[in-house]
Amino acid sequence: MTDERKQEIIDDLFEIYNGDKPDYYAEQWTMFTLLSLYNKTGKNKEKIDGFWVEENCPEPLRSLEH
Repeated sequence: MTDERKQEIIDDLFEIYNGDKPDYYAEQWTMFTLLSLYNKTGKNKEKIDGFWVEENCPEPLRSLEH
């Protein structure tokens, strides 16, 4: 994965995290919530998971509960 693609994924995740969360999800952000919403965008062609987020993303994303 290129550094450019990695940054694109991180930017997409932050856009989701900072946006409005649908009511049908729990009040607190979890890794599952974040990745579920990212998967719905259709952009997760690399099939990143929570471990990828922990290793590559800055706070607060890397510390989301699994």
